[in-house]
This record gives sequence, C-alpha cells and structure tokens, in this order.
Amino acid sequence: VSFKNTQSFLKYVDKLHTGLAWTCEMVDVCGDIVGKDGILKHELLELWCRDPIECVQDLMGNPAFWNAMSYVPKCAY
Repeated sequence: VSFKNTQSFLKYVDKLHTGLAWTCEMVDVCGDIVGKDGILKHELLELWCRDPIECVQDLMGNPAFWNAMSYVPKCAY
C-alpha cells in the first residue's frame, strides 16, 4: 500500500483495529538486598496485562484466523 502524503497514511492507521485494552498495575517487589537503613530494598514496577478470556475471544472472533483455526489436537513434530 502506498500513500500520497502523511495525512492519508495517518487516516489509514486510524482505521486499523486497535486491539484489546491494556491495564497497568503497580507491583511492589521486595528484594533480598539489605539497604544502609537495615531494611530490605524494594522497587515499584509496572505490570501491564490483558484479560486472557478477552484475548481468546478476540482471536477466535477475528476473521483473519478463521481458516487457520483448529479445535482438535494436532501433532506438530
């Protein structure tokens, strides 16, 4: 696909399927290193995830995968 200008490209991008929503949870991770204050060091990390059930529903409902979908076990080696 070729585009005449940036605006036509961005319009095309805006029409693309955006996918499922991401959620972010903050997780406080405690390490095994003791700081100068005598307390174990910890770090606040971002955990980004999606709902796995929504992911499966999205994949199964996507027409791009309909011909590749199989519901029986298959030997892959």
